[in-house]
Amino acid sequence: MIPSLMEFVAEIIEKVSEFGFTLSDEKEISYGVQLKFEKGDKGIPLNVYYSKKKGISTVIGGSPTNPLRTQMQQILHQKPDAVQKDHNWKIWAGTDESGKGDFFGALVVCGFIVKENIVADLKKLGVKDCKLLSDSELIKIAEKLYRDYKDNIEVLILQPVKYNELYAKFRQGNKKLNEMLAWMHSRVILNLNAKHKFEGAVVDKFASDRVLTGSLKDMKNIKLVHKIKAEDDIAVAAASIIARYHFLNSIALLSRKYQLEFPKGASDKVIKIGKEFAKKFTKDRLNEVAKIHFKTIEKV
Repeated sequence: MIPSLMEFVAEIIEKVSEFGFTLSDEKEISYGVQLKFEKGDKGIPLNVYYSKKKGISTVIGGSPTNPLRTQMQQILHQKPDAVQKDHNWKIWAGTDESGKGDFFGALVVCGFIVKENIVADLKKLGVKDCKLLSDSELIKIAEKLYRDYKDNIEVLILQPVKYNELYAKFRQGNKKLNEMLAWMHSRVILNLNAKHKFEGAVVDKFASDRVLTGSLKDMKNIKLVHKIKAEDDIAVAAASIIARYHFLNSIALLSRKYQLEFPKGASDKVIKIGKEFAKKFTKDRLNEVAKIHFKTIEKV
């Protein structure tokens, strides 16, 4: 953990102990650390994240009905959960992506169809925003989703070579990464709609509505809810898990193929492995494993 995150975690542990909570477990997760607290016979997880852009943020995990939740919100000075209904659809799609901020590995966009009658089953499987899950938990849930709901899933995976080729074509047309992402989300939504006629789609907001609907002409006929933090919608949460699952698989595949442990993200460790790869295979072959338009490549 980076120093500022370590200091914040130490403060949180000290603060919640004053309210009778004890720390039962602590583990690293993607972009942060998960703390598990107990009070009496109840327990509750708290995820602490860090990014250069947003700084430190916290997300309380577990069930919305957990009696410790309100106390934890008060300690962290968080507002109580607000239930916001963005739609009343009985069958809908959700899409999310993984790998956008990672130098190594694929870019993945996934779509997932939810029917109202499977929502409770999805929650039982543990479906939630993938950022609230460890990689091992996420893999288990993704495999169950494929087992039980394979027909509800649509995935578009751009491995590094294909990603770099397509990104170059978009840039030649004066289009940026968000426009390529919009094309991917739109393609996934339209492919799902061809298999399952749904009422609309929920998409995590990464660009303007105009960019998304304008990426493919048929998208203008699809009802969209385009919002920030869309992973609180169960369809988007399921899509986030499947997308992350395929991204992790792409990293594992590259690691086996080139006999290097490719890390996630765009950290100093990423630069170190990039230099090792360049030394072993030459810098010209980085396009086989990495997104070469990242500024990270200048440090490799």
